[in-house]
Amino acid sequence: MSTLITGAGLIGCQTAALLAARGEKVVLLDKAPQPQQMASVLPLEKVVVESGNVSDRAGLLALMQRHRITQAVHTAAALSMSIRREPTLAADVNFLGTINMLEAARTLGLRRLVCASSTTVYYPIFHRPHSQPITEDFAFHSVSERPGSLYAASKLASEFFAQHYAQTFGLSMAMLRYSAVLGLWAGPNHSVPGRLMAELLGQGASGGPVHISDPLLMWRGGEDFIDAREVARANVAALDAPTLPSCVYTIASGRMARFADFVAAARQLQAGRPISHAPVPDTGFAGFAHAREVPFDVSRAETELGFEAKHDLLDSMRAAQRWVGD
Repeated sequence: MSTLITGAGLIGCQTAALLAARGEKVVLLDKAPQPQQMASVLPLEKVVVESGNVSDRAGLLALMQRHRITQAVHTAAALSMSIRREPTLAADVNFLGTINMLEAARTLGLRRLVCASSTTVYYPIFHRPHSQPITEDFAFHSVSERPGSLYAASKLASEFFAQHYAQTFGLSMAMLRYSAVLGLWAGPNHSVPGRLMAELLGQGASGGPVHISDPLLMWRGGEDFIDAREVARANVAALDAPTLPSCVYTIASGRMARFADFVAAARQLQAGRPISHAPVPDTGFAGFAHAREVPFDVSRAETELGFEAKHDLLDSMRAAQRWVGD
């Protein structure tokens, strides 16, 4: 088995580490690989690292042919902060990159393709009350509840194309909607959960008190989070599953966590350090307009992929401590 993993970020590297530990050949592709960062979670001597861009269809196909790739995990993406600065990245990297992976999988007859999507595709429906966990096949109004960002729009469009490729060409594939990911490492930690964990655990506080003032790092209601280590396990589970009848799966914990829960976990791990915060804004997680009160329905991932999240918030915060220095 020879696996291509696109994107050498935290999730891509942790996924590569799991596969390499099984003795499989892993090729890790990134536009600008950073070996020192990657080595913080991945034994580089056990993988092949290649430089390349998923937007380059011909180059991607040639690389996969050269390494005789039989399956792939596609995590490479431009995130929201980059897209705000350069909006066309949503199309050039996120959407076109996924199309190129679908085409390569079809052309080469890969046994399995796993692509990263995002639970941000759900966010516009949170203005409506929900009494039950939210399923993958959620109802939404295509105009008034359209994706709330170019990032989310690129992910939803990719999902539609992926489902058509699976149906029309018989491609065996999974689109995994990662919920808000918890995790820190030696590489960039620009996500909202990552920034919040780093600040709560004292980054930059020089041993003194911690005060959270950024309104994006506080929220009303709850959010369903997932540990980065769990996401890597879910990627491998999707590669290994005998069949993928649903194609689209939510990768979440199925549990809600509030801002106050993060503060409580940080206080438990740092007895004696004063932790305070500004007034919590009247918005949902990460500045989205609507708060939420119910988690995601994760039964499809449990039943069809054999995946279930194990780490709780305190576990995730404890694991993050090693990457935080005052």
